[in-house]
Amino acid sequence: MKQNCLLIAHFKNNIKLLSSARRLSTKNDEKFKGKYDVIIAGGGMVGCTLACAMGKNALLSNLKILLLEGSPNKKYELTPHYSNRVVALNQNTKSLMNSINVWEHVEALRLQPVRHMQVWDACSDAMITFSSTDILDDDVAYIVENDVLLHAVSKELSKSKNIETVYQAKIASYQLSQSQLSHENIVKMSNGDTYSCDLLVSEFKFIA
Repeated sequence: MKQNCLLIAHFKNNIKLLSSARRLSTKNDEKFKGKYDVIIAGGGMVGCTLACAMGKNALLSNLKILLLEGSPNKKYELTPHYSNRVVALNQNTKSLMNSINVWEHVEALRLQPVRHMQVWDACSDAMITFSSTDILDDDVAYIVENDVLLHAVSKELSKSKNIETVYQAKIASYQLSQSQLSHENIVKMSNGDTYSCDLLVSEFKFIA
């Protein structure tokens, strides 16, 4: 009889522990915002372009992708004043931007083609020259403002139905999967929200 009472007491204690665990799990789940195939940390030019390219790729179009950007979502307006933050884009980058329908937006805004370039050595007479006439009458490169390029990519990115973007998203920490059977990685935000994913791309490196 005494053993039966002990078993019943032990069973009741287990029930209480399980109930507490369920309540704790439910509380934590309120901050769990979803499971994604890929999470890209950083919505700058490279992060946005990567997300856009993945969204437009037929083989990857079924993936659920999350783009986390720390800055607020600002409406872009082209002003008469040029920004001093620019990038130099070569022909390969132009081809990439053409393949995801971004380059037409850049051309509709503004860019500056580079048709001649000369590089010389400060300690000798060595010099090399590049000219647009040497590459089938195409431009050597293009100087594009950062904001112009980012706006052009974002415009196409917004058309991808399998990509979700969260702005003002500050990552507090992440936990990579240690199991060979599961590749679920956890990303925790500064506001307590958490996401999980199979692949996490951070600082434009595949880290899991």
